[in-house]
Amino acid sequence: MKKSSEILSHIFNAPCYQKYDEINQVRHFIRLLPLSIKNGIAFGYIQNDILFFALKHPAFKLEFYHKIALVKQLLKTYQKETSSLQNLKDIKYFVTYNAYQKERESLQERESLQSYGELARGDFINETKDEKIHQIFENIREIILKNQEN
Repeated sequence: MKKSSEILSHIFNAPCYQKYDEINQVRHFIRLLPLSIKNGIAFGYIQNDILFFALKHPAFKLEFYHKIALVKQLLKTYQKETSSLQNLKDIKYFVTYNAYQKERESLQERESLQSYGELARGDFINETKDEKIHQIFENIREIILKNQEN
């Protein structure tokens, strides 16, 4: 009886699953990259024997530019082990503004969802002589007491 890994290996080596194997190899290669590079990559794909990396942020494009030699060296080492990435001729990268926008929106959501309980008790003594300032402090006290009830 064959193991499930042997069956899956046989299935994914079929020509109709060649694109899936290619995508899987690109994902595996991205996971092997150093953390400083890997964190900035949204996804990767192969087109016309060129490996494309979609970067998450515009500022990461410059950092990737300085580390492209390292990525190419790692790719050459990785190509010796795998067959699906053998024909690659070049590496190109671009910023995917879609991923950048999603990252910014999720950050804004996290900031807006963060709320803290009221720490003030509103039991301060209002010793101001000016009527306007006295009223402002009383309004602050009302807001504090209202927040404590919620």
